[in-house]
Amino acid sequence: MKKLISILLCLSMVFGTVVFTSQAEEADIRWDGDPVIFIQGFMGPPLIKDKGLETEETILGPGGTINMTYVLAHVPQLLTGLLIHIFGGSDDMLIDGFASLAADKMDKMSCNEDGTSKYNISTYPFYVEESSVAALKAAGKEDYIPEAGITSDILEVVPEDSLFVFNSDWRMAQITNADRLASFVDDVLEYTGKSKVDIYALSHGGQLAATYLYYYGAQAKVDNALLNVPAIGGTTIATGLLNGETKFDMDQISRFAGVLLHTEADLRWLGKILPGDFLNGLISAVFSEVFLPLALNYGCIWDFLPMDAYPEFKEKYLNNPLIHGERIALHDKMHYDCMANMSKGLKAAQEAGVNIYIMSNYGTPLGTGEAIDSDFVIDTSSTSGAYTAEPGKHFSSSYSPKRTTCSDSTHNHVSPCRTVDASCAYLPENTWFIKGQYHGQIYWDDYTRPLIKKMLLTDDIKDIYSDPDYPQFELAQNPVDALYVKFTNEASGYFNGDSSKLLIRNTSKEYSLVVTKIKTDNFTFELDKIGAIAPGEEIEISCTKTGSANFFEMQVTYKRAGEILSSPFTKSFWFSVA
Repeated sequence: MKKLISILLCLSMVFGTVVFTSQAEEADIRWDGDPVIFIQGFMGPPLIKDKGLETEETILGPGGTINMTYVLAHVPQLLTGLLIHIFGGSDDMLIDGFASLAADKMDKMSCNEDGTSKYNISTYPFYVEESSVAALKAAGKEDYIPEAGITSDILEVVPEDSLFVFNSDWRMAQITNADRLASFVDDVLEYTGKSKVDIYALSHGGQLAATYLYYYGAQAKVDNALLNVPAIGGTTIATGLLNGETKFDMDQISRFAGVLLHTEADLRWLGKILPGDFLNGLISAVFSEVFLPLALNYGCIWDFLPMDAYPEFKEKYLNNPLIHGERIALHDKMHYDCMANMSKGLKAAQEAGVNIYIMSNYGTPLGTGEAIDSDFVIDTSSTSGAYTAEPGKHFSSSYSPKRTTCSDSTHNHVSPCRTVDASCAYLPENTWFIKGQYHGQIYWDDYTRPLIKKMLLTDDIKDIYSDPDYPQFELAQNPVDALYVKFTNEASGYFNGDSSKLLIRNTSKEYSLVVTKIKTDNFTFELDKIGAIAPGEEIEISCTKTGSANFFEMQVTYKRAGEILSSPFTKSFWFSVA
């Protein structure tokens, strides 16, 4: 399985949703009174077999069990197979070991070739009466309340009986899930007596919410819909899953691991010691034999395929109309109707009164190594509809924005680092971009926490111009990245005038940092006057303009104060002259 990891990355839409509460100072939020529906990411919703029967079993999610006796029984075969693999022998024993180990759980999550579930599988909560946070707590099901960091913040403002969890069967096609979401919205409105709901949707859940808004948004039953890193246009990782050509990037994995675990420990050493070629080969072998047959029958995998990849794989794998006819109809509709015309559909929902907010990330290559601008899991173009430059490259000074969606020449939708053109995004005026933030970790960022609450729970923000504190393009400000840099009195990524100073902020919660070098052709800085920058502290550095470039790079090298063995970091920032 050049690809256990590819699927784990696709599944890291699960891991990417593990969030913890940071200590950001929150703005005063006045709830507008609409009940909130929370939609999880991929593999977040649990799967329960034979719910309500004597044979009920939690296959995935809270309450699921791992039979250690069953696992241990397979260890000898796995170890023997691993040794044979290492010394250049056959992979058969190792693959058989993984297949046997995974057989029980994987089989119970499997679908038939026609896309229907092989077993009697349900999600929980399902009915509106059991799906509010208040109802889950009353039933002793607190474990089913997702995303502690996000929901706890929402619950500071919204009563527990007004926050509802919508759990889809994530294996199914999104159009099927969107139809069920439409019924759930109706049920919430009837149950609460309200006229509108707010929706918070993450990753795979964001694709689901976008699909719902495309087909049902004009009914105007939603006030605010916040789509956080939504897989609207799929992800290239899904293409890699099916074509067997992706390769796991161990350096990126080590960085992602720190953010994923929300630890400020320096885990870059992992990328240096992990045997990348060996792991990629092992993963490729196991994935192709064990997981691919399962994934091919999941509707979600097909809806994750980007538009340009879908026809090839449909012809290869969905080639029997008698078996695949209904699946083909669903996925054709998803790609050639919904995904192909998403901007038009979302605008129709806006015209009906729905406030739609999209949060996208950029500045990171895919975890599987493809040279595509992304948030490590989903292409930036897929979450936003924007056009992006190749990683490591920038639009030229003569670049003309595409303006296929926003044709207003007075609107600047090009990122200051000249890598993202949002003039062709699904919703150019309603999409925010965070550079350097990993998938699903926007919430572990002191800058975006209050923005999320404002978007979701109030009507204060209508578009990217509503609040100057929240521009369309901003830098990640999470503790792992530690260093945030901008010119004072300027928007992030811009410089205008000769008198600005450089602002440096330490976003860490745990350690002080020392800036050792700032390299750029356009300025000189007085670094000798800087001491250690404490956690959460920001300082200003005087600078002298020495160049006239209208687009320039600044490399800032820094290290953790007092840690002799800590390696220095060098972080690049790009600036445009406003």
